[in-house]
Amino acid sequence: MDCSTFMVSIFVAFAAGITLAGAYAPLNWWFLLPISISMFLYAVTKTRFPFLTAFIFGSVFNFLTLQWSGTYVGLLPVFFLVGLQTFFYLPLGFISYKRRRSSRMWLILPILLIADEFRSIIPFGGFGWNRLSFSQADAPYLQAASYLGDSVLAFIAISLGIALYLLFARTQLLSISIVFAITTIFIVLPSSNSTQGSASILGIQGNVPKLGLDFNSRAQEVFDFHLKQTNLVLNEIKEKVDVIVWPENSIDVDPFKNPQIGKAVGQLAKNYSTPIIAGAVLQTDEGPENVSVLWNEQGTVSSTYVKRTLTPFGEYIPLRPLASKISPYVDNVEDFIPGKVITNHKTGAINAAPIICYEIIDDTNVNEHSKMSNLLIVQTNNATFASSAQSLQQLNISRIRAVENNRWLISISTTGVSAVVDNHGKIVDITQQNVPDFVLSDVNLISNNSLANSLGSWSAFICIVFSIVFYLRKKSKNE
Repeated sequence: MDCSTFMVSIFVAFAAGITLAGAYAPLNWWFLLPISISMFLYAVTKTRFPFLTAFIFGSVFNFLTLQWSGTYVGLLPVFFLVGLQTFFYLPLGFISYKRRRSSRMWLILPILLIADEFRSIIPFGGFGWNRLSFSQADAPYLQAASYLGDSVLAFIAISLGIALYLLFARTQLLSISIVFAITTIFIVLPSSNSTQGSASILGIQGNVPKLGLDFNSRAQEVFDFHLKQTNLVLNEIKEKVDVIVWPENSIDVDPFKNPQIGKAVGQLAKNYSTPIIAGAVLQTDEGPENVSVLWNEQGTVSSTYVKRTLTPFGEYIPLRPLASKISPYVDNVEDFIPGKVITNHKTGAINAAPIICYEIIDDTNVNEHSKMSNLLIVQTNNATFASSAQSLQQLNISRIRAVENNRWLISISTTGVSAVVDNHGKIVDITQQNVPDFVLSDVNLISNNSLANSLGSWSAFICIVFSIVFYLRKKSKNE
């Protein structure tokens, strides 16, 4: 292989990583995922350094989609995170083995599906934020997630990428036909429209006085912003709603150890005869807890959910001695205490499952919460990463979760974007970022579980097994 061929493969791998990143917010061009796969397949089959090609592809993609994580902490922690995520893409180098056999192309399907699952589990509980499936919120086959979970979205998109490569290579026309037939079936699959009633939901985006890591340095002011915005909105809309939702960290002063705060929220609920679900931080003897609290229409606390899936390096520090050498901000992080039980907020006909920020990427947590609910409430705080793509990426994940679990969903943030999403992943109402705002909508209450929700983690396993079987079948036919 001459130098020019080597440079071409490196350039195409680099371009493939950029193209894949374009499938995610802020661009949200879902079709770039299949295109990037076909580009990578070309690059990896034209080089004698396939693992270097895989490294370049994975590192460029991960850096571009996760660079927001270094908004206020610098590039060193970002490079550490990108390095961990890229490690799972290195097995793509094996695709070039015996590369003259076109069936080898199908190896990319199980490798990427397995990589997505593993990096969602390890290390430190995983970080599956930019899983391939989470780029497909606008794909025409989105409803497939209600049958086989979010993994099937990655399965379809990767398969389309392989088919695109084979189409240009003019090989395996039968495989191409099968892929497009399966995709068509998933596009026309019927979606659930069942409902067990409706409720009027008001989400308050109160904003924060200052963006960045110290957004809550004036926690009283953040609380006051949400209190003021709620009164303004209720006086503006002049209608009775069934529940008001405040975001994560809207009450960073412990409302139980600071009675004036808890009393103010309770009085607000009582004045408008409307329950309020708010995100708060409690100070316990063991340590702080990130919680979602329901004040009922009488102004008293009815239920409290403690966040179970904590954010590594954000709410607790794994390998603290090593981490402190990478970032000076580590010493400012006090380890939170994780919750151990699922607690839903019940008021009237509403049985809401609170999902707190990072928990939205935890498959098991979302699945278990959804089973017991008829509405999903995602309470988040994006002040640390405001003005980046992080909030829009999280909204796309929430949209896919809504389809996957057949639930309407309200995602409410301190600074935006906040939105109401129906059980088909469609955005019903949405706010702008970094301004006081609100979302208001009648939502359908659905308790019927989707097939994907019933299957749970087995849905990803089914996609992986099917991809392996299909690859082995194609391989045996060509040998």
